[in-house]
Amino acid sequence: MPLRYFIKNAGLINAAGTEAIDFLNRMSTNDLRKFGADEFKKTVLTTDKGRIVDLVNVLNTKEGVIILTSGDFQDKVISHLEKYIIMDDVSLKKSDRNYVMISIFTEDPVKTGKDLFETEINKGRVCLISNEDFLFTDEFRVMTLNIVCRSENLLKYKSILKDIKEIDSAEYDYFRIESGIPEGKNELNENINPVECGLERYISFKKGCYIGQEVIARLDSQSKIPKQMVKLTSEGQVFCEDKIYDDQNSECGFISSVAELNNKFLSLGFIRSTNLDFERQYFTENKNGKIKLNILKIN
Repeated sequence: MPLRYFIKNAGLINAAGTEAIDFLNRMSTNDLRKFGADEFKKTVLTTDKGRIVDLVNVLNTKEGVIILTSGDFQDKVISHLEKYIIMDDVSLKKSDRNYVMISIFTEDPVKTGKDLFETEINKGRVCLISNEDFLFTDEFRVMTLNIVCRSENLLKYKSILKDIKEIDSAEYDYFRIESGIPEGKNELNENINPVECGLERYISFKKGCYIGQEVIARLDSQSKIPKQMVKLTSEGQVFCEDKIYDDQNSECGFISSVAELNNKFLSLGFIRSTNLDFERQYFTENKNGKIKLNILKIN
């Protein structure tokens, strides 16, 4: 697969204080107790009902702890976290500078990092490439090398990437939906829990209590996930929030993200587990009429 990259806004929060990591461990699903310098971990912030606030990257750099949020989720994340700061030695500050993230889609992020920046970058590590910008790899659904940089430094990195194709938002949306990647307000919101959209790898069932832990642990122990995220293809255009119906005309879900590329329609949606059967027929109805939906598993 040829290298490609996509640029999107990145939200940065600086977390200061001696108890910053311990606090974030008690606030999110992943285990951050053994978290060395220059490491990063992906984790989910959840409400007390086990619903998603955001999927974030926590970066433990020499310069301090950074929370990398979904694009414009900084205020939402800070508001959520500050409700639980009581006696903790931790403070949160939204970055006063604008950042972007350049995600390079590559089968070998380590090699790509070495070729582009002449630096070794290992899985789970953060590599500073200046006092302001840094690199890290990710492997959620697809392999990426990610450059997080100040907006005013973007042209410098685009010059470095001049021989790599930049994809536009339509191409990116189709690619991420095809890859089964939940993102932003469409899938990362308080109507959905992490298990429903395939974020189990970022949930520790051994570390103990965190906000929302009791609800998520109960879902795991009882193996009763209310709804599941699926991919859908259709022969006509569908829209976010279109309702999904099964072959008995029962409403059983909704569409959360949509993409169209080269006259092909692809979407993500959620279907109640009790109604989910990949052999059944589903459909939606909108201003374009009744549209047949083909349901695909997310690997």
